Amino acid sequence: MILSTRMKIRKYAVLYGVSVIAVIWTLFPIYWLVKSSLTPNRLMYTPKPKLLSEQWTFSHYQELFHETAFMGFMKNSMYVAVLVTVISVVISVLASYSLTRLRFVGRGFMMKSIIYTYLLPVAVLFIPMYVTISRYGLNDNKNALLFVYPTIVVPYCCYMLISYFKAIPKEMEEAALIDGCSRLQTLTKIIIPIASPGIAVVSTFAFTLSWNEYLYALVLTTSPSQQTVTIGIASFNFGDQTIWGLLTSSSVIASIPAVVLYFLAQRFLKSGLAAGGVK
Repeated sequence: MILSTRMKIRKYAVLYGVSVIAVIWTLFPIYWLVKSSLTPNRLMYTPKPKLLSEQWTFSHYQELFHETAFMGFMKNSMYVAVLVTVISVVISVLASYSLTRLRFVGRGFMMKSIIYTYLLPVAVLFIPMYVTISRYGLNDNKNALLFVYPTIVVPYCCYMLISYFKAIPKEMEEAALIDGCSRLQTLTKIIIPIASPGIAVVSTFAFTLSWNEYLYALVLTTSPSQQTVTIGIASFNFGDQTIWGLLTSSSVIASIPAVVLYFLAQRFLKSGLAAGGVK
């Protein structure tokens, strides 16, 4: 009995110890980022910085908001990310429903193509994407990202939603069709409400992917009035000189929309990811 109790104590001690280390390992970079954004410039390059800064300042945030075009970058990113999320989720819901419920020639090939497209590296496509966008006269235009980003986001959303739609019993749709519902009504009144956790999950990740994307934004936009926040943050690095105050403060501000979205969608994320794991 005593031996069993000791084994349990050791087991839980190791478990909690590993959990604490994992939490510190995860949160320490975030803490250091926030701390650095509040550290004065004269203390920024201290050879042996302390965990708690001796002085705090908001001068980096004041300079960021009043002396740079950072808020314009934020507005551009919000514009692109929200529209791309809406467009991608609508397309993905319709495509996933069609692939899981309808029978047509080439259905299997299309489902495999979605998986292969999702696995294709983004760097492989940015040159043909740039050529295509140039032909349509959308160079240096943030609206070009509305056409490019869905090529990244839609395959992922479809890949996730197909598993949710497959798990919904077909008998529910058949009953709705017998009662006089059309296919579209069945989708909007039966499938989407049941799959709402999965749709919330893919919407959150679609927003995050669009918000964090860097390569296409760098290639397709060149003027500050059209660039997104990822390019704006990178602009605080001039050759071998990095303005750490602006870099860290802008990174903190840029992370807020995604963090807020995750908190708002937390209930759906938990149920959706758990359901996705079971499926």
